[in-house]
Amino acid sequence: MASLAGLIRNWGLLLACLLGFLNNSGPVLARWICWQAIMQCQVEPECSYAYNQYLQACRSVLYQETRRCPSHCISALIHLNDTQTGPMLESCDCVQDEICKSTKRAIEPCLPRTRNRDGVMGCTEARQQCERDPQCHNSMRRYLHNCGKLFNGVKCTDQCREVIESMLSIPKALLLKECVCDGADRPICEAVKDNMARLCFSGAEHSSGSSGWDMEPDDEYQDYYDTQSIGGDAGGQFRNPSGPKDSCSPRAPSALTLTVSMFLLLLVSRS
Repeated sequence: MASLAGLIRNWGLLLACLLGFLNNSGPVLARWICWQAIMQCQVEPECSYAYNQYLQACRSVLYQETRRCPSHCISALIHLNDTQTGPMLESCDCVQDEICKSTKRAIEPCLPRTRNRDGVMGCTEARQQCERDPQCHNSMRRYLHNCGKLFNGVKCTDQCREVIESMLSIPKALLLKECVCDGADRPICEAVKDNMARLCFSGAEHSSGSSGWDMEPDDEYQDYYDTQSIGGDAGGQFRNPSGPKDSCSPRAPSALTLTVSMFLLLLVSRS
């Protein structure tokens, strides 16, 4: 009996130690270490491909060569997050890896989200609230009807500017100006906001892009879609610009222009 009692006592101590270890290491077990998440991503073909695309598309952000979050970087992050292992890379723990921590800080403004740090509403939610409000819904239809040239980056007509100014007096429509671009439509949303700031108000201070950075021309965007339109190369590399771009020269219609047009047609058909 004494030996049995001793055995039970020893097992009880062992179990208590094990439970204490599990409680203390709970956060570690619940979250992947980032190097483990990367290794797991490389095993999954879809995640591995999306991760390599992300490294190329977000290179300028990761190396802090720009203050702007390129639209194709946002798209690459959305695609990475759609893979099975991709979300682990966002929630993983860097532990003591300073390079990992620096990378996370650099890429954080580009991550898809519905609210920014200041709690501003996401544009998807703002658009849904506008659609449910009759006054805002009618203004949105007028906006879509009168601002076609703005969406294509050509010009902001007087009629379009008048519609935008009238929308600023509607509470639900005002949310669309202050909202944070989010979700799969984030690149399109940011492009429209950029065009509005540049063509309608002639100033970046009027733009409400999701990154919160200065709204600079996204020169890398065209190159990314030029590469994607021909299928890209086998190594997943993006084509580099052949030379310096003249920001004043007109650009050929890109895939973004077509996407914006289709997106707007979808909105109209759903209204």
